[in-house]
Amino acid sequence: MMIKTEAQELAQIRVAMRGAEKIARLLEPAKLIELALERHGKDKVAVSWSGGRCSTVILHMALQICPCIKVFHIDTGVEYPETVRYVKRLACEWNLNLVIYKPERNFWDIVEKYGFPHMRLASSKGHTSKGKPACCTWLKEKPMMKFRKEHSIEAFITGMRAGEARVRMLIMAQRGQYYFVKKYGLNAWKYNPIAFWSTREVSAYVQEHNIPLNSLYEKLDRSGCWPCTAFVGWKEQLAHTNFKLYKFMMERMNEQRLLDHFYQTRIAPCAERG
Repeated sequence: MMIKTEAQELAQIRVAMRGAEKIARLLEPAKLIELALERHGKDKVAVSWSGGRCSTVILHMALQICPCIKVFHIDTGVEYPETVRYVKRLACEWNLNLVIYKPERNFWDIVEKYGFPHMRLASSKGHTSKGKPACCTWLKEKPMMKFRKEHSIEAFITGMRAGEARVRMLIMAQRGQYYFVKKYGLNAWKYNPIAFWSTREVSAYVQEHNIPLNSLYEKLDRSGCWPCTAFVGWKEQLAHTNFKLYKFMMERMNEQRLLDHFYQTRIAPCAERG
């Protein structure tokens, strides 16, 4: 599995910071959260919480400023079991004002129609050359749009970091720590308080505040949907985390390849002749 080195991560952060500084003065995380609450009002701001390390750090920060802040979580239906248990546990322990949404379609129906998610490659403008996988749209973006409309949300506070991916680095270099997202119909502001933090800084905050983390991090370094095939090393990660799920996934992918081959060699040529 390819892991980004600390030097590579810091290089991405520096690029993002240089660009963001040209847009506006950079703010410390707590100040940026306060700015979001001042601009939109506490009832119109929500923390986007995945159950991952970075979003949990953001959640902890936001709760120190506004204990009743809305917390938004999406149960995609393909979360790791550890994540499901962790969200339930922390919701009780921290007495969260938590709202959980589920998608209208399930992952396997989406895969049947669109195929498994592909890796996204960043262009120089911060866009992705292959576009966003259909599962991200159905499992994440649509529930977020629904939540925004039903709860009159104007802004989301997220745990996104420039050092995590080149796409995020370019977005933050061009748009700064916070920006309005109109794409995909979201129509909301995104505030990224730890946009320029390194993994080391995130870990230091976790230790300093004794934040309980998702037990998934005892096995791997990232959380998310377990059948995701859109990142380098997904096979190794899944095999290491849960070999049963890995075997199931490989069987499903093989079935998909057989169906594609059948369509390309049998069905499609006949259709063309007709």
